[in-house]
Amino acid sequence: MPPRLHALLCLCLPHPRPLVRLLHYSGPSATGPPPQGPPSSHVSAELWIAKALAAAALLRPRHLLAFRRLAPSSHAAAAALRHAPCASSALSIFTALHFSPLSITPSAHSYQQVIVVLCKSGRQVDALQLFDQMTTHYGYFPDARFLSFLVSSCTSAKLLDASATLLSKASEFGCHVEAYAYNKLMSLLIGRGRVHDVVALFERWIQDRVYSPDVWSFNVVIKGACRVGYVQKALELVERMNEFGCSPDTVTHNILVDGLCRINGVSRGHEVLRRLQRDGVCMPNVVTFTSVISGYCKAGKMEDAMAVYNDMVASGVMPNAVTYNVLINGYGKVGDMGSVVEVYEQMTRLRCPPDVVTFSSLIDGYCRCGQLDDALRIWSEMAQHHIQPNVYTFSIIIHSLCKQNRSEEAIGLLNELNLRPDIAPQAFIYNPVIDVLCKCGKVDEANLIWKGMEEKGCRPDKYTYTILIIGYCMKSRISEAIMFFHEMVEAGCSPDNITVNCFISCLLKAGMPNEVDHVMRLASGGASSIQEIPSPARQRLDISVAL
Repeated sequence: MPPRLHALLCLCLPHPRPLVRLLHYSGPSATGPPPQGPPSSHVSAELWIAKALAAAALLRPRHLLAFRRLAPSSHAAAAALRHAPCASSALSIFTALHFSPLSITPSAHSYQQVIVVLCKSGRQVDALQLFDQMTTHYGYFPDARFLSFLVSSCTSAKLLDASATLLSKASEFGCHVEAYAYNKLMSLLIGRGRVHDVVALFERWIQDRVYSPDVWSFNVVIKGACRVGYVQKALELVERMNEFGCSPDTVTHNILVDGLCRINGVSRGHEVLRRLQRDGVCMPNVVTFTSVISGYCKAGKMEDAMAVYNDMVASGVMPNAVTYNVLINGYGKVGDMGSVVEVYEQMTRLRCPPDVVTFSSLIDGYCRCGQLDDALRIWSEMAQHHIQPNVYTFSIIIHSLCKQNRSEEAIGLLNELNLRPDIAPQAFIYNPVIDVLCKCGKVDEANLIWKGMEEKGCRPDKYTYTILIIGYCMKSRISEAIMFFHEMVEAGCSPDNITVNCFISCLLKAGMPNEVDHVMRLASGGASSIQEIPSPARQRLDISVAL
């Protein structure tokens, strides 16, 4: 032992034998708890040893050899980890003490301490490596509380596959993890579009009795299955609920009805609704009725939709804004604006406040019927209700204005949209304005709209480029058209056959057959840089877009 370290030992502990006993003490087992009620000298010794080991591991690793002949216990090593100032330090101390030169056998407590610190520092991958070492190499199994913590940490870090693996091993570890952890993980996986993975996982878990699912567990999986049209599997899962002491609740039935209606099975969804009314065990609510109404509206069966609505009111279930919006949208799409107005008036009469979806559906209905002035009147009424139009409201009205060649009004609304910091402009809003301007031969104005679109951070899509290419060709400004085609390919917007064929036709009419081969190469993923274009064409491409 180095003289300075010996002097410190003597200074802190005049009687070193308790230190030696503590260094050698490992309790009933290496994994057991620290000794209960030790003498105060033992407590002081443990604290000092922990500090000494931590300091040596971090600052003077070569001094660790001095502790080797004293054979420090796993409890002293675990206590040393508590002095780590950060996750990296904790991992360094853990490695230094439990591997060469000291090679103290790590305890389960030491592993868990480091894993917790790593997880809290966002180093879940390192934590999982230690956890695997802890369980496979040393055979230390976690309890339910620790496993739940690790699963929750990995789930929060979006390491969903790792969380699934841990939960699948819960029974192997002898842990009973609450259903909440499984439910949360399955919800996140479904949110990432991994519905089939969730269904397979869930069926394996319940088959192997890994955990006890609750009603929420089934509802999560059934909803995911219905979302992707996997309704037959959803029905099978409902049948299995009784095996686990669960009964379908109103939420379960709402999910099923909505799923059936989404796959054009509105008749079966309506039958589920009738059965609920008939059995009286699990009464349908506004969501159940609205799902069936929506299914009939999407199928254009407005009489059936209204019949369900009347049945709902007669049952004492009050419709909400979603119910009315569905009816207004349904009647608008079939062009029955008289019924649209009736439903809207009933909505206001029952003091159900309209929202942006209500007004968007009203505007859409009037636009579909060619009653653009009435649509603009509704647009103005939105302000009276202190409701701001959203991106789809703008899209509906701008598109309709462009269809009637009212480009100036459309541009005015587009400028209003550009002033809204809460709306991210989309290409499908700009495209109708660019299109109507190009068809009127106002390609320079269309170019200005395109420039403004890019300034707002809105990326043009293939339809934007196609409109501009054909527009410039119609004005015999082939150089600009070629430039837009080139930029389209460079932007990763693959031109379709219609675009390519129209452009080639324009090039041939303009007497530019040499450009056709180049356009076809670009369209098929060939030469895509300006430097690869033959010099005559390059000169034309260097012409800037007219402003």
